[in-house]
Amino acid sequence: MALVKYILEDNSEVCIEANIGQNLMQLAVDNGVEGIEGACGGSCMCATCHVQIESINGAQLEDRSEMEVEILEIEFDELAPNSRLGCQIVIREGIESITARIVSINNF
Repeated sequence: MALVKYILEDNSEVCIEANIGQNLMQLAVDNGVEGIEGACGGSCMCATCHVQIESINGAQLEDRSEMEVEILEIEFDELAPNSRLGCQIVIREGIESITARIVSINNF
């Protein structure tokens, strides 16, 4: 298990225990975290699960895929180096905790 801390737009925090294999988008949607929509259902086709990874403890995340970068670049004029789609961040063995700041977008 890993602890995922979401920082909401108002700077409040929501902490949720995540199991290996869960992604940050589905975890947020399942737990009613405000600001994560997941409009495409986790298929890397929208940016309604955009987060900025502020910290990670334990194993590192996999690099962004070309498709993930393309979607982020389409939706945002300025892309932070820590910008990710929550649906593409899967909790894996060795990840102890992640802090993700929610960056809202309303496409749908």
